[in-house]
Amino acid sequence: MEQLSWVNSDIRKLFKMDSRYKSIQTLYNAEERGEIPIAERKQRGKVSTRVWRLDQLPDIGRKFGFIKPPYTQKVLCTYMQKGGVYKTTTSYNRARTYALNGIKVLLIGLDSECSVTDIITPQQELARLDDFEQCKGLYHYLTQNASLEDIIRPTSLPTLDYIPETHDLVKLNKWMAYEKRREYIFLDKLIPYLTTYDVIIFDNSPTWNHLVENSILVSDAIIMPLGCSLLAYNASATNMQNIWDFQDVMKISNQELVMFSTALERSSLSQQINATYLSRYVDYMISTPIRKSVKWEEALMSKQSILEYARGTSQAEDYYHLICEEWERVNDRNKTLVNFPLESELEAV
Repeated sequence: MEQLSWVNSDIRKLFKMDSRYKSIQTLYNAEERGEIPIAERKQRGKVSTRVWRLDQLPDIGRKFGFIKPPYTQKVLCTYMQKGGVYKTTTSYNRARTYALNGIKVLLIGLDSECSVTDIITPQQELARLDDFEQCKGLYHYLTQNASLEDIIRPTSLPTLDYIPETHDLVKLNKWMAYEKRREYIFLDKLIPYLTTYDVIIFDNSPTWNHLVENSILVSDAIIMPLGCSLLAYNASATNMQNIWDFQDVMKISNQELVMFSTALERSSLSQQINATYLSRYVDYMISTPIRKSVKWEEALMSKQSILEYARGTSQAEDYYHLICEEWERVNDRNKTLVNFPLESELEAV
């Protein structure tokens, strides 16, 4: 379960404050000045302890977080044509980490197996099948006239929303195949109406399809976790070629490509694969890998990021360095990204 109550020491570890703010009074002083939310006072013996709620963390993150809001909205997509490479794991951790730092995030799952939705959505305990409530998603918004308010759902963090996946994504992909400007559907009909979000994250299925193409076309950066197994290694070259070919056909320029190794083990083969990634994709790789650990799965089961669940561990430390470098690349002010014309602009011409 998520940790709902947070004390000073927990928050200092979460936001890596010890390396930047030496005094343990930093949070207390900020609270007294009205810079962060007021904590609840809980009596523990003869001592009163200040305790902040989970939903107050983003406000604290805006003040003391290690990731600052983007200078303009960022759209990111996670794609790798191989399962088991921590694709959805890193998408969820990325979204939650940004949200904890006070950045308004929308996480959109595009996998018909509902990977993101299974992590976030509470399981329904039903006595009767008639009580089952089918959620709505992108299929209903794009083809059935559902509103964004109908499909966007909140989470336990006020800065993190998500659009749940439904099995209708299979039908949505087929519908796209017969539409005009099928690669531009997200650009024309979705992204322009999500202006209240600082970051939008698409988590794709491992199968190349029209949903993948749409998410790549609207994204400022493609984030590719590269698994350190032989099967993932064999898929990586094809994965890159598909992306480069699509960028070339669609005339996408200056789109950031970010790669990092995942599921790294101590075996000689796993280490060799990681070293090959680092040398072969030197211009795109982040050197910090994600090592294989049961803590990642445990964090997902508790609906937390690894930074929350495993504070102070090597897994959390590695991810902290990875997410900071990733954000620095994604939020590079010097990148000038291609602007595609909207459907309405083409009609005007």
